[in-house]
Amino acid sequence: MKLKMKHHENSIKIKDMSRRKFLIGSVAAGALALGGVLSKNRDLLAESMDRLGGRRWEVTVDGKIVKEGTVSANEKEELIIPVENGTGRIIFEQGRIYMPDDNNICTKKICSLMGAISKSGESITCLPNKLVIRIL
Repeated sequence: MKLKMKHHENSIKIKDMSRRKFLIGSVAAGALALGGVLSKNRDLLAESMDRLGGRRWEVTVDGKIVKEGTVSANEKEELIIPVENGTGRIIFEQGRIYMPDDNNICTKKICSLMGAISKSGESITCLPNKLVIRIL
């Protein structure tokens, strides 16, 4: 009789462990799904803001705003900004902002190597010239 009870107790423990694993797996899967939904909604919100002209940018030199505007998905524009070591060129093209490789305002050209920015919160920084381009 004791053997049957132990077997029964073990099967209950196994069932409890299986339920726990199932619950933990379900919670993890739910969290991943929720994260995917939230990130997709963030992208949709950003796209909606773009359509409404909501993505704004600003250029600062030495902490002072020298130019600001709205990101345009269709226009190509070049902006010339006077900085300490010359003039910085900023290109606005197809909803992206970047500094071209032929900028001669600093020797390392790290700002050009940063590539294009297109999303809220991204920035390009040229430390020697105290130039910062941000998408708000």
